This record gives sequence, structure tokens and C-alpha cells, in this order.
Amino acid sequence: MAGVDPPRSRRATRRIAACAAALIVMPVSAHAVGVPHLAHVVVVVMENKSYDEVRTQPFVTSLASLGATMTRSYAVTHPSEPNYLALWAGSPLGVTDDACPPAGAPFAAPNLGQACEAAGRTWRAYAENLPAPAFTGCSYDGDASTGLYTRKHAPWTAFSNLDHSNERPYSDLALDLCFIAPNNCHNTHDSGTPGCAIADGDAWLSTNLPAILTGITPDGILILTWDEDDSAGDNHVLTLVVGSPVTPNYLSPTAITHATVVRLVCDVLGIPPLPAVAVEAPLLDIWQLPLAAPAGSWGRVKALYR
Repeated sequence: MAGVDPPRSRRATRRIAACAAALIVMPVSAHAVGVPHLAHVVVVVMENKSYDEVRTQPFVTSLASLGATMTRSYAVTHPSEPNYLALWAGSPLGVTDDACPPAGAPFAAPNLGQACEAAGRTWRAYAENLPAPAFTGCSYDGDASTGLYTRKHAPWTAFSNLDHSNERPYSDLALDLCFIAPNNCHNTHDSGTPGCAIADGDAWLSTNLPAILTGITPDGILILTWDEDDSAGDNHVLTLVVGSPVTPNYLSPTAITHATVVRLVCDVLGIPPLPAVAVEAPLLDIWQLPLAAPAGSWGRVKALYR
């Protein structure tokens, strides 16, 4: 894409994806009433920008017209790592910084990967610039702490109760239950570097997300969110939920956090809510009515982290 193509090492999209699919039918008690049971969930997580900084970007604006904008979406803290943990486990787990590995790791707390395995579903995590499956290093493709891949944006690496062989390079990406993490250029973490600005991140989304949306239609949703704001405000971040079951061009007044996103993923997949998000109310106002029938027995989630 002219004018937005950074050097090759920064073009590779760090995509970490947790993927699950199983031919089983989840019990009714695991499924929140009023939330559709779907086959695919894609969560895309960008970096360090406030609600107002990104909501007017051209592709983000076009994406918002297709689904629901959560106008009162808030990250849980600063800096990045505890927010990523909250998006994976529903809680920062006491982590307050970006240390690698995080204090207290490896964790045995319930998380989306562990919950999928317990439900008989497979999962995968795909990371841009990840050098090899199950890589345990803190950084890659750059210096020892600030490479294009950084472990602080890969929360699944900090847990002892899941299969780390499911953590894969982005080139392995498949439309299953997935978390995807773009690299520190495409997620605009390094927005001071030429080719990594907010407009460049929007261009990356416009190149990568349309095919994913096509792949999950009509029985899936895409969740696009940001881990935290730029630390200049009250941590108000943009979260979009897009897909055939979602009311298009809808501005939701419901207040949410990263824990709500985890609850949404669990509800849509028919997985019992993680203990850390059990008190979160199901997200009910964004769906088109009447709701479609459950999409059978396949559960797939995909999330994109920037």
C-alpha cells in the first residue's frame, strides 16, 4: 500500500491467535440467554491510543458502520501487560508493569485457552514476528526488550495450564478460535517511527481485516479493541463488535472493560464464563433481533492484538 509500507521486518504482521473448534454441543447453562452462539470470534487488539484518536480513521469508521461501537469502553490500567492479561484471563492477576516474565508467572488461573481445552475445543495463538512455535523469549526482531515481537503482548505465554504448542507464527493463521497479535509497528505501539503512525495502523487493518470478516460470515463476529489509551486521558478506548448478528451502525451506551470482552467471547462460544468474569453482565444490546439459531457445535475465536 503506497505511503504506508514500512520495512520488511515491520510489514510482517505479529498476529497471535488462539483457535478452538470442536464437534461438541455445549450445555445450555453455559450459554447466556440473549447472546447468539456462533462459530467464530475474532478479537483484534491495537495499542496505546484513545477512543477519539482512532475512531475517525477511514477504515475504522467504515468498520464501525457495519456493527456496534462500544462508546463507553475502558481499559483496566496502564501499562500494556496487565491489559493483555485482562483480555485473556479476565483479570490483570496482580500484574502492574511490563516485566518479562510478569510477576507471579507462570499462572494457573483460568483463561480462554485453558477453558477451550477443558471444553474439548482446540485453540491456537498466532503472533506476528514470532520466530518459532512456543517461543519463550521476551523480544524478537529488534533489541532485547523492544523488538517487533514482545512477549508482554502475548499473555498466553504466562500460563502453566494450557498447551503452548498452540502458540504459532502468524503465517500459520487459520479461521479457528484465534487470538492474533500484530507487531509493534502495525499496532502503532511504535507510532513515533516512520511507517508506524495511527494512519499506518488503519491501513494495516484495511488490508487484513476484510478477508477475515469474509471468512467468518455469517456465523461469527470480529472484535476490534485497543489495550489502553495514550495515558493522556481516562483510559477510554475504542471497541467495535462487527458481524452478521450485530446491529449495524449502532452506538452502544453500555459501559464495558476488557473483562466484558472476555465474557462476550465465552458467551458467544458457549464456554462457561471464566471465574474472573462471572460477575460481568452479558452484552445484550448489540444484537439484531430476532437472534439466529445457534451455529451448531463448532466454536472458533480469533483475536488480533496490535
